[in-house]
Amino acid sequence: MDILQIIEEIEDLIDEASTVPFSKKVMVDSDELFQLLQQVRQNLPEEIRQAQWINEEKDRIMAEAERDADAIKDEAKKESDKIIQDAKETFNQMINEHEVTKKANQYGEEIVSKAEQNARTLKLQSVTYVDEMLGVTQDRLKELLDVLEENRNELRDN
Repeated sequence: MDILQIIEEIEDLIDEASTVPFSKKVMVDSDELFQLLQQVRQNLPEEIRQAQWINEEKDRIMAEAERDADAIKDEAKKESDKIIQDAKETFNQMINEHEVTKKANQYGEEIVSKAEQNARTLKLQSVTYVDEMLGVTQDRLKELLDVLEENRNELRDN
């Protein structure tokens, strides 16, 4: 018999009991009430054990859920830290590559500038050299012309 049925029987016992005149008190058969209370006591521990087991099971499930939640949070934290670290590394790599590109462009511009300067210098030196050679040639030609003129004059004088 379960506890609720026994409690209903106790209630019926009280309802059916005869009342003491001029009071709210009732007279019940103490043996019958005692027997019902013993049945409650016998059935109660099993239900209390069940309730305790349910509470323990609830506590175990809650603890397990908290451990799982903590593990999930830890894993999420690790994953987010890894993503942030990867992003920082990618960012730094992009900056470094950009720096390398900027330095390479700067170095290339310096090389082109030096080459242009060298070309101007070589052109100026070439023009100077050719001008000197032409000047020397012009002087020799003048000398030859002078010699030719002298020779012609000698020929005419003779």
